[in-house]
Amino acid sequence: MRISYRNKVRLKKLLKFLGILLALAVVLAVVLLIYLEPYMVYDRDGAHLMLSRPETAAQTPETTAPRPVISDPKIVYSEDPVAEKNILDMGGYYITTSMLSQPQAVLAALKELQPGCAVMIELKSRFGNFYYSTDVYGAPLADVARSEVDEIIAWINSNGFYAIAVVSAYSDYTFAIENQSCGLPLSSGALWWDDYNCYWLDPANETVSTYLMDTVRELADLGFEEVAFTNFAFPDASSIVYSSELSRTEVIEQAAGDLTAMAQGSGVTISFVTEAADFPHRLASGRIYVPNVDGSRVERYAQSYRDLGNMKELVFMANSRDTRFEGYAQLRPLLAE
Repeated sequence: MRISYRNKVRLKKLLKFLGILLALAVVLAVVLLIYLEPYMVYDRDGAHLMLSRPETAAQTPETTAPRPVISDPKIVYSEDPVAEKNILDMGGYYITTSMLSQPQAVLAALKELQPGCAVMIELKSRFGNFYYSTDVYGAPLADVARSEVDEIIAWINSNGFYAIAVVSAYSDYTFAIENQSCGLPLSSGALWWDDYNCYWLDPANETVSTYLMDTVRELADLGFEEVAFTNFAFPDASSIVYSSELSRTEVIEQAAGDLTAMAQGSGVTISFVTEAADFPHRLASGRIYVPNVDGSRVERYAQSYRDLGNMKELVFMANSRDTRFEGYAQLRPLLAE
């Protein structure tokens, strides 16, 4: 059966119209499904259309239990404050590196002491040698029976003594040789040395500061409550080539303050052993120990350090029974030298 051209045109228009109607129906169905979705209820019998929504109970916010009321608040401390240790009251003794050449005699003398006094022991010499079994990186070891010195340290720190370690700070021959950029230079480029033929380190050098701080941390771990630095000074030598915005006194003062601040977190007191009557101690908070002093100079030092600021005490390392030391904090030699 042949369809005329005119009928073909009419048929195409009809099919196009039906396609449009179908598309509209699909769109309408989708809209209805979206609109009616909230009204659909699903149960075991299938899906049902419920045009009226069930009422929901009004939700009330949860309430929390009220905090308990403390009518009489008090701060309770579990322990009494630790009393400040005072060498004037404790008294004590000092041990030099030369005494450590007789470790058994040192240990025997220590065993004769009453616990509770202060014991100062020199553990790093002016040449940089360590007299105990140190783990500080690059630390040179002294030619001494270190295992016996370790035993002395253990005895001091386990028998109720107030333990003080003495460490040479900037007089350090060995560290300067191994780290020449840390030394104090001359105009020739060589390193400056003192009358003991010992090189000195730059107090402002970061590597030097780290070396000293590592030593303090290790001594704190060994049980020492205080670290006293000897040779904590900038040498008064015009031949040293040194440029800084700070004066040499200010450099030492800042180094003392930096070490004191670092040690506070470890609970260690930083002190200084010096024969100077004008040590720059403004930023420090430990003690000033004066070695090699006789009774005729006691009053001079007492006057020079009458205003200690944050420092704890002025202590004389006295090797005599001169009555002019009475009334002042003292440490005496453990063995005769």
